[in-house]
Amino acid sequence: MTDPGWTHAAFAKPSDAQDALERLAEAGVAASEIEVRSSIPLGHEVCPVGPQVHSRVPLMAVLGGLMGGTIAILLVTLTSRAYPLPTGGMPIVPLPTAGVITFEGLALGAILCTVATVFFECRLPRLGVPAGPFDRMLADGSIVIAVRSDRVPSQWAAKATATAPTESQ
Repeated sequence: MTDPGWTHAAFAKPSDAQDALERLAEAGVAASEIEVRSSIPLGHEVCPVGPQVHSRVPLMAVLGGLMGGTIAILLVTLTSRAYPLPTGGMPIVPLPTAGVITFEGLALGAILCTVATVFFECRLPRLGVPAGPFDRMLADGSIVIAVRSDRVPSQWAAKATATAPTESQ
């Protein structure tokens, strides 16, 4: 079985892109074989028909927060034990201060883990990858749909402003 190449189409309006996605779904093209790219956020205006792709960002944000909070608590606890200063029975780091440090560690862990997960899911940075055939149109505000399937119908991109097949990579 031969590996099909990518077929790209650029659309000026979100409604035209959604029509193309519906035609692809009717032809039996799986959502996993379709990439939708846009330089502007599309929300739920344009999405492949079929099972939706789920992101790991919420789970990773919670795990990053727990990890950051744990590290912050350990930082406060171990630092106060490493430097036993005479404080007359009072803790070296009082609870309000420890709470602030713990909260900041929790927030920092959640933020860093979220950003790292977004970069990972978007496969960024793409160093050394040649530019795609429609990167200029994408930068100008078009919506680019790339399909990698051997079941692509002939008229799926009837409302596209430009189309192009590319070789397998």
